[in-house]
Amino acid sequence: MADVTVPDFKTLDNKKPDSRESVAHKRVLIVEDIGEMRLMLKSLMSNLGYSKIDIEPSGQAALKRILEGRYDIVLSDFNLGGSVDGQQLLEVTRKTYALDHSTIFMMITADTAYEAVVSVLEYQPDSYLVKPFPPEAFMRRLGRVIQQKKSFHNLNTCRINGDWDQVIEEAKYIMSKHAPYASLCLKSIGEALYAKGEYKQAKTHYMLITQKHKNLAWAYFGIAQCEMALGSYAGAAKNLETTISLSRHFLSAYDLLADAHEKLDNLSEAQSALRLVLEVSPRSPERSKRMGDISAKLRDWAAAEQAYARVIRLSRDTVNETVDMYYDHLQAITNLIASGHEGNKTLNEKFKRSLTRLRIIGKASPVAVTNSFRIEVQQYVTRNHLGEAIKTWQNWHRLITQGKASPLTEAQEYTLKKRLGLV
Repeated sequence: MADVTVPDFKTLDNKKPDSRESVAHKRVLIVEDIGEMRLMLKSLMSNLGYSKIDIEPSGQAALKRILEGRYDIVLSDFNLGGSVDGQQLLEVTRKTYALDHSTIFMMITADTAYEAVVSVLEYQPDSYLVKPFPPEAFMRRLGRVIQQKKSFHNLNTCRINGDWDQVIEEAKYIMSKHAPYASLCLKSIGEALYAKGEYKQAKTHYMLITQKHKNLAWAYFGIAQCEMALGSYAGAAKNLETTISLSRHFLSAYDLLADAHEKLDNLSEAQSALRLVLEVSPRSPERSKRMGDISAKLRDWAAAEQAYARVIRLSRDTVNETVDMYYDHLQAITNLIASGHEGNKTLNEKFKRSLTRLRIIGKASPVAVTNSFRIEVQQYVTRNHLGEAIKTWQNWHRLITQGKASPLTEAQEYTLKKRLGLV
């Protein structure tokens, strides 16, 4: 991305000069794991008049802030370490503020390879800088983005209000005045037609774009969205494959491709689509969970266990950690053992770890406690360890009588005891 002329921050709005008061109320989030860089970015923003500045050294902490409240500007490093990187923060920001496109997101990275892929990413930052960079370059990039956001202010307001007809009119007006923004405007028109439920018109719009610009991945994705809405799942799958061939980082294309294959009852193909997207972006607990669920439907317990284990790794000690993810993992391990992996010591160790964690985070929930014992008994029975299964039931029954585990119905208890040879 080439530098542009340094903007005059006092005349960015042409007639209404930007003052320190006009930016003082805006919220800024800086996400950077290097202390010196955090200080420099805060200093730059402070010098521009921004005062409401939050700083986080980790992606996970920044993610929590983004989900809790909207920011006007997010400045994030790309390689943050930990379970959440800058690209994931960008994806969450765009999805969380799906209708409000006014938030500025600038990516900052020391990875020169980012320049080679940024143009084909599904979620692109408004701008980016490769470290090291002089303060002047930062000012130029930020000024350019501010100017663009102001040009789209009215369109963005219409989008927030759901006035899709006016979104189309504003997009056409911007295109007539600012040719460099044509791609963004055409994309906005397609999205507005789709939001109005005019799927055939939206599809035609996107198809006309692909006739002139054959390498725009988002246009093929738009066609696929329309085809999904129109029930043409095979056609959608074909266009999604084209989208992915043009941009392997277009993550939503894989998700929608899995949807299309599920509609076509091609669970194996849906699993393949999710396997591919997890190779491109392995840090998504949601996609990992879906991979596990589809693998379970296919009775591919090895793939299910791996997927659920990834969910646990990505979610442990975060707000997303739940007892259900451990129960899914334990169920997959039990079924994997039942399918012939009984002697696998690694699986037994994984089972013990997930069971222990399930009981730690679910100890206040009688339902969670009962489910933990239910799956433990099932695992022992699967391995023909009836003695251990009976001991587990006795401990379980004791907790039921103490009110710490939810009770079974008479029929459930009888069935369990019969299975254990107790009746």
